[in-house]
Amino acid sequence: MNNIREIFELPTWEERITLIKNSRRTPMPDVKKLMDAWYTDKHRVFDKVFRKDMKTLIKEEYYDTKGVLHPAEFETEPVARIGLPIEQDIVNIHVAFTVGNEPQLKTETEDKGELDLLKVVRKTSADNKLKYQNKREMRSWLSETEVCEYWYRYDASGFWRKVWKKVASLVGINVQPKYKMRMQVWSPFRGDKLYPIFSDNGHDYLGIGREYQYKMSDRTTMYCFMLVTDEDVYMIQRGEEGGWVDAEGYPFKHGFPKNPTIYQDRREELCHNITGARESLETLTSDWSDAIKMNFFPKLILEGDLANGGAENIGKSHLLKITGGGKAYYLDWHQTSDMVKSQCDNLLVRCYSLTNTPLISFDQLKGTGQFPSGTAFDFMFMATLFACARHWEDMGEFYQRRYNFLISAIGTLVPSLKDASETLEVEVEQRPYRIEDLSKRIQDAATGVEKGVMSRKQGVILVGIADEYKEEIESIDEDMKKTQASK
Repeated sequence: MNNIREIFELPTWEERITLIKNSRRTPMPDVKKLMDAWYTDKHRVFDKVFRKDMKTLIKEEYYDTKGVLHPAEFETEPVARIGLPIEQDIVNIHVAFTVGNEPQLKTETEDKGELDLLKVVRKTSADNKLKYQNKREMRSWLSETEVCEYWYRYDASGFWRKVWKKVASLVGINVQPKYKMRMQVWSPFRGDKLYPIFSDNGHDYLGIGREYQYKMSDRTTMYCFMLVTDEDVYMIQRGEEGGWVDAEGYPFKHGFPKNPTIYQDRREELCHNITGARESLETLTSDWSDAIKMNFFPKLILEGDLANGGAENIGKSHLLKITGGGKAYYLDWHQTSDMVKSQCDNLLVRCYSLTNTPLISFDQLKGTGQFPSGTAFDFMFMATLFACARHWEDMGEFYQRRYNFLISAIGTLVPSLKDASETLEVEVEQRPYRIEDLSKRIQDAATGVEKGVMSRKQGVILVGIADEYKEEIESIDEDMKKTQASK
């Protein structure tokens, strides 16, 4: 397919949807397999076919006085089923390291219009809570293998009333924009089947299809299919009785100069290579729990023979007399197998090491003393930071496309910023999570400026505590003037 118009050359939506689905170049995510790994209660250890309940003998077979054989009686007792949310923990750690700090928007412009546009972009980001959406999208990408953003216009003039006073180029304009930008996240765990459409050369993104369903008030199911192209948004619906029809209000032109969807996928989920180790660990841990329950506390071990056939009462105490040099004692924890504990530790460490993930827990960190920061922290977690840099190769491009779209879209919504939207260039820079010494950064920046090896602008950027370096420098100059005037 080289043009989206090829879809509409087919006469019916059934044929169009078939073409869209067949145009997907990568395999569909195996949602059941992914969810079974992600949700602990779906792990194999909870499957009663795989891990059967235990039958306990409560009465042996016997013959009664009439010579009739009575079969043995058993009682079904549930076995231990211990699930470990290792995939969730590993993915959450990678998310925290990769986008634990909100990506930074960098631009070298001094143009007033472009700076005002950048302020509107930042306000739009805050209004859509992209700081948190970044984490949700990264989590979806790592665990579900694909994620998509869909942007649309939303009627809300109140948003612009908040922006008006802060953006100089909008002052004096009487007609405020009618719409603001809103965003949805689509992914497999949210019930979305995605069909990205690329041209035959594999580079041009033509649009995306989205298939999903929802329950109606009468408990019937409505099946929906959306198609978002560079110009239009289509939605058709089909009830349980069949037959696709256009949804009310569709199709419509979204009005943006670029496609309002941003899509990213990956070949396999982050934890695809630890499933066997995690299942072995869950089985081993559950078996160990059963063994302790059945064979240990409070089992009493007797070596030798009891005198007088049992215990003697002496006051409020019971006395066991054992003949033949025997002794009595309880089974205790020290008699458990060191091999079991060693194997558990090995499997747990392997799950984390295979994914370049640090074991961050109280037990692991309580003996480290003062925790490292700066270079020592980077060295200690070097493998994880390398993995996060690899994640950014894909998701950094995803976030870059998002902000390129927002810049052009806001230029469409606000005519006075149209020219700025065509020239503003913003680079999205990753800021991976790390423990840093702020006082050392300030000292390094101050020394660099004082020694003449960097400008004040670069010093403010190096400290990294202000989003708008120009405003920060102006504030510093004003404070210095006030200090000098007071002297």
